[in-house]
Amino acid sequence: MANAPIPTLPGFLRPEARTSRGYHQNQVFESIESQEVDRLEQAYGRDETLFSIHEARLPNTVKLNRYSNVLPYQHSRVMVNGPMPFMNASRITAPPALRTSLPADFAGYIATQAPLPETQANFWRMVCDENVHVIVCLTTVSANRTQRGQKAEQYWPNAGQTDRFGPNLSVRSLDSTNSDSEVVYRNLELWDPSSDANPRRSILLAHYQGWPDHGVPKSSSSLRDIMYTIRSWKRNQQATNNPKGNFGPILVHCSAGVGRTGTFCVIDTALSVLEHIRYPHLAPHPLRDASLQEQALNLMVQAEDAYNWNQDRDLVFEILNAFRNERMMMVQTTGQYQFCYAAIKELCQ
Repeated sequence: MANAPIPTLPGFLRPEARTSRGYHQNQVFESIESQEVDRLEQAYGRDETLFSIHEARLPNTVKLNRYSNVLPYQHSRVMVNGPMPFMNASRITAPPALRTSLPADFAGYIATQAPLPETQANFWRMVCDENVHVIVCLTTVSANRTQRGQKAEQYWPNAGQTDRFGPNLSVRSLDSTNSDSEVVYRNLELWDPSSDANPRRSILLAHYQGWPDHGVPKSSSSLRDIMYTIRSWKRNQQATNNPKGNFGPILVHCSAGVGRTGTFCVIDTALSVLEHIRYPHLAPHPLRDASLQEQALNLMVQAEDAYNWNQDRDLVFEILNAFRNERMMMVQTTGQYQFCYAAIKELCQ
């Protein structure tokens, strides 16, 4: 009797693991949405709870929210140093059940709305204070930076120019790839012009212009390129400007900072898990870390609580369920939730 073929997909992606994958995914997303209803009842209630949104609804802060129904929970809200500490931004951390299956230096994300014209200085202050080196923009932006647009406004300088944000921050746009491309990469520089003590910080801004609001891309290829470009850029920074690899969270936003943002964060976290556990069947990519690729052929991380890709344990559900506790509406639609599975499957051979 011939040996059974060794499965190459994680258990939760295998067609044989469930009679109907699509039906199962819909059912799981409904359960996530049901839990969201309970959290929102607490958020909008009168009592102070873990999911309070009180600060986001104060008279002096409510106008700083792009959408009145997308507000940050108090317990995970990112506070900014300065006269107005409020930002519609949430700290997204490693799911507790997966911490042993992620790199020790996994810094998570800051999920935020596209900065408003009146919050751009606060946005860059947050980038500075939170040690952000990578920004992922998942929406088109209006070139008019002084008037609030429909979805988002440009908040970075034009190529070759330097803009001042508040009294103590300057941002310079060094160069970029073709601005007509679906994905544009911009190299920026951030520094405090009032102090010579702080070095200039290199920042990569990955701008994905082809992702429709409330929808999903036609394929995951551009997302995959962004994720591997970020990893490659960080390795290059470690080799030159940042030898200790001291990178803060990746800042991710779309328009509201929940649907497309949540989808990106879920897929990127899943990729980090699969890389860390040395999952041996990741699809080839020219920017993949060659050392990880070679190690993955020979070993798996030996940890008692490590994620076991060979089981039918739903990685997408675990990640999103944890992220929903930190920011409301992360991954807004069933279509986006199903796209998470499809994109992770495309990351695997």
